Amino acid sequence: MKVVNRFDESGRLVYSSEIIRDIVDCALNEVEGVVKYPVNSKQARDSIKIEYVEDEVYVDVYVKLAYNVEVSDVASGIQSTVKNTIENMTEFKVKDVNVHVIEVEFEEN
Repeated sequence: MKVVNRFDESGRLVYSSEIIRDIVDCALNEVEGVVKYPVNSKQARDSIKIEYVEDEVYVDVYVKLAYNVEVSDVASGIQSTVKNTIENMTEFKVKDVNVHVIEVEFEEN
């Protein structure tokens, strides 16, 4: 899927939906407490959902968190980091970032 963001006298700017997904993935790497899924795993592929409505982006992230973090703080950090990263790197405005905590990684003894 491709998303056309801008068309003017100098041409058009096209963002691939995979690029936006990669931007979200990079933003998640910046948030302490988020545990990354193995690269190219089903969990990694399914952990980010993006919907486009005109120039607005709706993001759902499904994350695993470390056991020793404050969930609300990490979720808030995810929301602000994802929103700021997308808006700084593209012309899209982020309408919502929904965080779904689906797993907690406990420290092994």
